[in-house]
Amino acid sequence: MNKININNFDFLRVVFATTVAIAHIIELSGIEIFQPYKVFFNTRLAIDGFFVISGFLIAKSFEKSNTIKEYITKRIKRIVPAYFFVIMLSAILFSLISTYSITNYFLSSGFWKYLAANLTFQNYFCPCLPGVFVSNLDCSVNGALWTIKIEEAFYLLVPVFYWLIRRKKINIYVLSALVYMVSVVYFNYFVSIDSYRIAKQLPGALAFFVVGIMFYRNFSFLLKYKNHIILPCLTLFLVEQYVLETQYLKPLAYGFMVFYFAYSFKWLNTFGKYGDFTYGIYIYHYPIIQLFVFFGLFNFYNPIVVSICVLFITLVLAILSWHFLELRFLSKSRKRRQKELISIS
Repeated sequence: MNKININNFDFLRVVFATTVAIAHIIELSGIEIFQPYKVFFNTRLAIDGFFVISGFLIAKSFEKSNTIKEYITKRIKRIVPAYFFVIMLSAILFSLISTYSITNYFLSSGFWKYLAANLTFQNYFCPCLPGVFVSNLDCSVNGALWTIKIEEAFYLLVPVFYWLIRRKKINIYVLSALVYMVSVVYFNYFVSIDSYRIAKQLPGALAFFVVGIMFYRNFSFLLKYKNHIILPCLTLFLVEQYVLETQYLKPLAYGFMVFYFAYSFKWLNTFGKYGDFTYGIYIYHYPIIQLFVFFGLFNFYNPIVVSICVLFITLVLAILSWHFLELRFLSKSRKRRQKELISIS
């Protein structure tokens, strides 16, 4: 297998997805004994890690594709089937717990607005279903899905990025630096005026994605000197994250930390040999937590045991989703990589 394909991205993505799931358990359950541990499960860092990995892998996917159509088709097949499934499944099954009658639920404008918004990746327009989770701290059915629209935007921006490089002859490093600067200026400005919800959207998230692209383009160099680069990056990250609380060079520093981990610790290289359950963990955990909160299970039973049950059910759904839904839509190259992982284990 090519060196670039022997990595720990599968492990890192599971860690990031699980971090987000645990953070949402802490937040949505409202259990007091959980709150001191919120600091250890930083959803922002987990999502930024996803964006770095996406930049790396999506650039690779685009460069390996023969046409833009092939590239777009691969991206649609990877994201859309499971995404549509969780939207439709939630919309139908949650009719059983709605305060609306079944008839009024499906005839409600709120139901159709929910489908229209969420099936077009605009879940922020209508995150709640009529009469569902109204007694929870948050009525959102799947609040984790806000990042999916950003991922979709990344997918569409990559062909534009390469078009500017190849057709308009813009230097890739100049273009990347411009995108990076616009991103960090945007992010820091909106954070400074206490508008983090806007700051985390595009183009605020682009810095991490473009760092991933640059790391892919300079893979051999970074792999060769990774042991020399990691300490300055770790220091810079700690200073910006925990002392200055800014985001100027942090995407570069944190991005390299992700890269370093991905290409170290060889014993984790075949972590994904049984499948990539990351996406499933990410898209299924939120509605499961909301259901457990709705039925009061965190309050009636030991919240730690309940949390373990939530994570276990999420993992089971993610495994089933991978084998019976996601796997069948994968590109031939992705299926081939899966077989290679198994063969080298």
